[in-house]
Amino acid sequence: MKRRSASLSSAVSILGLIVVLGVAWGFDAWMEFLSLRNSQTFSLTGVIFWSYLLIALLLAAILLLLAWFVLSQASKSVWISWVFLLVGLFILIYPALVYIPGFCCWVPYIGPLQLSGTKYLFSSGGFVAIIGLFRLILPNKDKNNLPR
Repeated sequence: MKRRSASLSSAVSILGLIVVLGVAWGFDAWMEFLSLRNSQTFSLTGVIFWSYLLIALLLAAILLLLAWFVLSQASKSVWISWVFLLVGLFILIYPALVYIPGFCCWVPYIGPLQLSGTKYLFSSGGFVAIIGLFRLILPNKDKNNLPR
């Protein structure tokens, strides 16, 4: 029974990672659309200004929920921690890797990561990397709060 619970929490952690990065990518696309629409019509209706606030709050809530689940509720799995750390670092380092002369031929083109306007995806990648790092370095505690 415990093995099934560990695999279920690992699957939920990975699914949460995919959902968070997808939501961040969608928010980046939405803000790019609103910026393009605002530059064409130049209507200061406040939609774009409120969108920054609402997106930041919603993304922060989703990221904190993911961090809470991975750090306190999910079973400690080293490979899940490494997946979080490596995916987050790849999202952070990818824009720099594209412009390094030796790596430009080896790194595949990933459009959303190369664009400079992907600030929500970029910050979510950093937060995901921090979640993975914390999961690796924090001690594993059982239900009685005693270190194993």
